[in-house]
Amino acid sequence: MNSRSAVLAGEPLVHLIEADTCPQAWLKAVEYLSSNHNGAYNLVLAVRRPEVLTPADFAIHDVVDGFLRDHGRPPLTSIAGTIFPANFYLHGGAEELYTYPQIYPRIPSQWATYAIRLLRKSTYRSDNGRAEINPLRIIVEKMQKQFAGGRMRAVYEANLVDADSLELPIYDAGRDARGTRCQPCLSHLSFKLLPCDRVMLTVLYRYHYYIEKALGNLLGLAQLLYFVAKETGLGVGPLVCHSTYAVLDTEGGWRRGEVKQLVADCV
Repeated sequence: MNSRSAVLAGEPLVHLIEADTCPQAWLKAVEYLSSNHNGAYNLVLAVRRPEVLTPADFAIHDVVDGFLRDHGRPPLTSIAGTIFPANFYLHGGAEELYTYPQIYPRIPSQWATYAIRLLRKSTYRSDNGRAEINPLRIIVEKMQKQFAGGRMRAVYEANLVDADSLELPIYDAGRDARGTRCQPCLSHLSFKLLPCDRVMLTVLYRYHYYIEKALGNLLGLAQLLYFVAKETGLGVGPLVCHSTYAVLDTEGGWRRGEVKQLVADCV
């Protein structure tokens, strides 16, 4: 057994971080990664109130947002928008959000690909062949019906499987199957209806950049969870984010010393 294997053998298999809000969970995670060789397997963040942002949270947001902008990286709102284009929802409600795929071809590059994968899917149906559906809309409608009926509280999955209208796909076989890089890091989303009539969202990331992406990702996921809860008449429950590998990235052009200063500025 080499030294690295020995280290892994003595480490916890899962690293759990709990916090009240998304920025607080992110900051605890970055502090943990900073003291753990900048990377960790199975880092799980559990956010009790993801819809809440305190004045201290806004301060963390502004520090991280300024750091990213100073290094020429997309701001937090843009990163969050890759998962949930909140400006559409704020402007015209759910119906305007559902029109997002219609304007997507006019968006430069591949930005906001998670959102388009959640809002548009080409599928096959035996009655009429290929058809285009809106997976997120279907999940909301299913949850509305099943909440009203008081049954089936755990059937709202959004994963890699390209199977039927019960799934919200992230993986697109036609686009992703042959690639070895630039694959979707967000792999699976699972909505659960809790006994207290709140909606919980659990997500799985295969690889997660905690400086450039993680805080924006958490904010976008919180907005998505809020949307589903509001549209189904339920309360917002916890957000759980499982990063199967979390890394304190430096690919954005910053040095490790700058990351340490970023953490210090957020505390």
